[in-house]
Amino acid sequence: MKKLIIFDLDGTLLDTSEGILHCYHKTAELIVLKKNPVNNDSIVIGGPLSDGFRTLYNIPDDKTLVKAIDTYRKLYANEGIRKFRLYDGIDTALRQLKSDGYQLGVATLKLEEYAKTMLKSADLAKYFDTIHGWDGTEKCTKAYTVIKVLFEQKCLAKDAVLVGDSVYDKKGAEIAGVDFLGVTYGFGIKQGNKLNSRFDTVDSPAELTNYFIQQK
Repeated sequence: MKKLIIFDLDGTLLDTSEGILHCYHKTAELIVLKKNPVNNDSIVIGGPLSDGFRTLYNIPDDKTLVKAIDTYRKLYANEGIRKFRLYDGIDTALRQLKSDGYQLGVATLKLEEYAKTMLKSADLAKYFDTIHGWDGTEKCTKAYTVIKVLFEQKCLAKDAVLVGDSVYDKKGAEIAGVDFLGVTYGFGIKQGNKLNSRFDTVDSPAELTNYFIQQK
């Protein structure tokens, strides 16, 4: 049985797609970026902004990338941070997992201040023992935030699992040495898509609760 369940935020706890894509698109309009032929802009959600801008737009040089990221962050602080919704059933799932005795944490690449503000606004912060996000440094990868949660909760990697919806989450879990559970209701992992590797998936917050009940 796992002791600590670590959650990604974007696409796992909250549907933040409206705010994130709003800021990407508005940034592109403001600094005039040419769109790349991408079928689904949501694929960038949950990953580093540098990867997101290179995926969605033709970025000619590092100076343009820095300007794009800076513009995005200013827009997100003022507009994007308010554009989100809870996934149906996530509040109930977290309440049940907490009641079952699990330690709960958050590891996200969203700026930590924003993550805490949004989770508090969504009335979900009360369920988490620790919340770690991007700290403004280059070293702060997904794995780094997971390891910070492990350290703060004094938990061994083998006793923890990361729940997330993207390849970034899966890679971060592997680097940090924790197991990974994919959710298909988010943005990056679709039902039946194993990303060329074996891992369990759930299709809803209700299934998430049942999954951990069965692990006992």
